[in-house]
Amino acid sequence: MQCPRCQTENPANARFCPNCGLALARKCSNCQSELPPGARFCMHCGQPILEQTPADEDRLSRLTAAVPDPLVRKMRSAGDLSGERRTVTALLVDVVASTALAEQLDVETWTGLMNNAFDRIAPTVYRYEGTIARLLGDSLLAFFGAPVAHEDDAVRSVRAALEVIALAKQYAQEVERTHGIEFAMCACINTGPVVIGPVSDDLKYEYTAFGGAVNLTSRIKFAAQPMSVLVSENTYRFIAPLFESQDLGLIEVKGMSEPVRVHQVIAAKATPGRTRGFADLESPMVGRDSELTALLKLCEAVRVGLGRAALVIGEPGLGKTRLINEWRIAAEAEKAIPKGHWVVGRCLSYGQALAYHLLIDVLRAVIGVPETSGELETHAALLALTQDLFGEEMMKVYPYLGHLLSLKLEGEALERSQISDPQALQTKYLVAVRMLLQALAKRGPVVLVLEDLHWADASSTELLIKLLPLVSSEPILFCLVARPDRDAPGWKLVTAARELLGGSLTDIIMNALSDTDTRKLVANLLAIEALPERVRVLILKKAEGNPFFIEEVIRMLIERGVIAYRNETWVVGAKIEELEIPDNLQGLLLARIDRLPAEARHTLLVASVIGRNFPVKVLAQVLERSGG
Repeated sequence: MQCPRCQTENPANARFCPNCGLALARKCSNCQSELPPGARFCMHCGQPILEQTPADEDRLSRLTAAVPDPLVRKMRSAGDLSGERRTVTALLVDVVASTALAEQLDVETWTGLMNNAFDRIAPTVYRYEGTIARLLGDSLLAFFGAPVAHEDDAVRSVRAALEVIALAKQYAQEVERTHGIEFAMCACINTGPVVIGPVSDDLKYEYTAFGGAVNLTSRIKFAAQPMSVLVSENTYRFIAPLFESQDLGLIEVKGMSEPVRVHQVIAAKATPGRTRGFADLESPMVGRDSELTALLKLCEAVRVGLGRAALVIGEPGLGKTRLINEWRIAAEAEKAIPKGHWVVGRCLSYGQALAYHLLIDVLRAVIGVPETSGELETHAALLALTQDLFGEEMMKVYPYLGHLLSLKLEGEALERSQISDPQALQTKYLVAVRMLLQALAKRGPVVLVLEDLHWADASSTELLIKLLPLVSSEPILFCLVARPDRDAPGWKLVTAARELLGGSLTDIIMNALSDTDTRKLVANLLAIEALPERVRVLILKKAEGNPFFIEEVIRMLIERGVIAYRNETWVVGAKIEELEIPDNLQGLLLARIDRLPAEARHTLLVASVIGRNFPVKVLAQVLERSGG
């Protein structure tokens, strides 16, 4: 048996390499079954047996050394995850027909080509806060969800995969020009459970997969076309509302008892669909009448020429976005705000490191083009708006807004925008955006909604703070929507609004629904007057007045057949005694837990073992015995 680390030949019965000490007893990376010498596939699950070579180790070490500092801190703060089971979304990036390609080049050239490919891929994975779990020859395996968890890891993985394939297409052109070969990659994604080991000093970690989570990711690649992104059904249900995709049907997968359905992801949708609950379950907004009334009164104020601001603060899932949508519908029905003067800018969950990403989204909303729009469409929309609003004065605004949108400028606009000093450029951005809002306000009141400020980037936050004083002179209504995350850069905007705006500011705190409102919401969603009390109590207990949680618990009950739609009505089907946390909520909760200090996470882990309700003394005693 050859040692995979030092290449020393060892006797067949050797358990450790006498040259380097590596354990030679091999285990399947998917099911952890012990493998006989020389095995090429696992006899239990069919997983291909690939050994990590010294070249793979060196390549992985180089890539982990390039992890950005913010992600490094998050990985290190994860602490010891040994034995902790997590749901992750695994992304496998693989070179198509690599064996045939490698035969056309010498070893050194092929190694350099692969190094360059992975060097280009890794920054994209890291930008979405995925981590590279393993490199094996021509494939890279990344996890989204461990050791760092997010509430949208499946979405992040697909966005990363689409960008990786775009990079691969560019790289393939270079490879063809230089080496004369057709280089191509594919990306395959699956969501499932793994157990993550501790993160070492060099940011590497071990993992154990369950239920074929990693194996399925590597298997569906055989259905992939070159330069494509494939996702399993496990992942598709999380990302379907956000991406255009094609159903490729069922495929046979070695090691799986039944065929699996796969989808090819084409691109992000220009208009995302509904991401929570069931699309065919609807309810009027419940328990938010006072908040809606307060917001509508602010519209009345700006309609008569007064500037105002509102803060809408609440924990995840309490209905902040639903409240804003209902407010907009009611305001438009009353014709309180002119068409095109209701502007919504949304922050990205991975956007804190993306300079001006919130401001760019606001600007896109003003000119009326989504993120998926091309250069020509975006350029034409900006040019048309600035000409309409400013006429001959447009050059005071157009070059800097165009630069902010990364448009290709020409002539005088290009000359004006070529500013090397970042602070001077930010000042130009500030003046241009201020003039834009003032020009819009001259034609009628403006509502500027800034959603998910807990994910805002620092540069947008700094600039928007300087725009808040506009409420003292213009009929502009700023609405700041955020979770109560006081450590986030975007919270500075909340603090500034409270300090600067005085009586012009309305503070709206979103609380959990009352028991009565929760029961009403459940009844509205299901239209079941005779819902058994035991099922109703399960929903109420698990959701604790959080509308998002209520919808997701109901979704899980429907998927499991506890509640079924028959004869044009919802009826109770199978029995159920207990509920675990729905998949859609696990990432949200884990992401919040991961932000806690190590001591607090340990306390929470111990508390979760004790039970749902317990005296504090019991927790203290258990912590003392456990050394916590």
